[in-house]
Amino acid sequence: MCTLRALAFLFALTSAGALPAATVYKCVDAKGAVSFQDRPCAANARQQTIALPDPPPPSAASVVPPQEEPVAAATEPEAPQSVPFTPPPSFFLCTRYDGTRYISDTGEGGSALVPLGVLGVPGRSLADAYSPQNSIGVSAPGLRQIPHLPARSVPFGGMSTWIDDECHDASPREACAYLRQSLDDVRYKLTKAFSDTTPELKRQEADILERMRGC
Repeated sequence: MCTLRALAFLFALTSAGALPAATVYKCVDAKGAVSFQDRPCAANARQQTIALPDPPPPSAASVVPPQEEPVAAATEPEAPQSVPFTPPPSFFLCTRYDGTRYISDTGEGGSALVPLGVLGVPGRSLADAYSPQNSIGVSAPGLRQIPHLPARSVPFGGMSTWIDDECHDASPREACAYLRQSLDDVRYKLTKAFSDTTPELKRQEADILERMRGC
């Protein structure tokens, strides 16, 4: 009975895959005790070898597939949010004959009818040409006596000429500097403005601020 139980136990282990297919040694010592082992018996024991059958292959259901480490999805680095680019102001600056400047979006400036005396032609000042005793600026009859002066003394003094304002494409730096100065001038005028002129100055201020966005 012990022998059968031992063989059944060994066969069960081998069938379950606990032991590989091998030779089992049956040993009987001098007192008749029977034992089974996986190595040869002692020299004073009788030995018998028993070949165990190969174990059946494991079923597909019992095979646990190796667990793969989850691969983290590759994430692209977030692109930095770009700040909308505002181009610098672009316009033309025009200069009048008296040195004052103004903005022109088309590059076309205005013109002014200027007395030649303002321009220093012909070497006499405007005050000389329009002085009370030599007044040549009033032409209505009876308002003055037209002086009788030699032609060489006041040549062209009361004549006028058209002068075109000069315009050039302002660089971004020049344009921003002009706008800042214009904004200061308008805001100073607002501190002293009356109610009838305030709306127009406010409109000018808003226009300047809009142009200065790219500065």
